[in-house]
Amino acid sequence: MFKILLAVDGSENSMRAVQHVIKRSSAAKDQYQIELVNVQYPLHGSAAGFVSADQVKQYHHDEGMKVLTGAADALKAGGVPFSQHLFVGQPAEVIARFAGEQNCDEIVIGTRGLSALGGLLVGSVASRIIHLADAPVVLVK
Repeated sequence: MFKILLAVDGSENSMRAVQHVIKRSSAAKDQYQIELVNVQYPLHGSAAGFVSADQVKQYHHDEGMKVLTGAADALKAGGVPFSQHLFVGQPAEVIARFAGEQNCDEIVIGTRGLSALGGLLVGSVASRIIHLADAPVVLVK
């Protein structure tokens, strides 16, 4: 079984990554297992001080499910087996760690399409994953 961690953030490019995985696995669906992942950034600053821990947890769940639902629906329609996971943390670190814990053979993510200079200045989740992960990383634009 070839295990792919498919990280999605709700962007058009992450949905292209979903379509890439569906197309790639279409010939041998039973040989692929997809770990569908969304990582929500933790709340920081003054906003976190005005809401309860339960409200923050519910917010992360609701926002994560918005992202996961579209990708999950596409994978279901494509007949691709998957498990979905929702985390809160720094995306690159969480994705790289989870891929290692699950013994994923590959990580597939959509890029945000920043220029090289923009990615250098802002710092790219994709670039961080490449540096942190042991598994090969496929970037879908």
